[in-house]
Amino acid sequence: MEPLVTLNELARLLNKSKVTIWRWWAKDKILPPPIQYKGRTLGWKKETIEKWLLEQ
Repeated sequence: MEPLVTLNELARLLNKSKVTIWRWWAKDKILPPPIQYKGRTLGWKKETIEKWLLEQ
């Protein structure tokens, strides 16, 4: 499996807080949903984030 972009990495990339990133996903449905890997790790496929950024 390709490496996941974590919440921390995505927040740094977008220059937003982790709370904002989480709200965009959970409440506002702006971000695509993260995937769960090995039980506890949540993140986004790099390809998914790149595609989402191009659509913005």
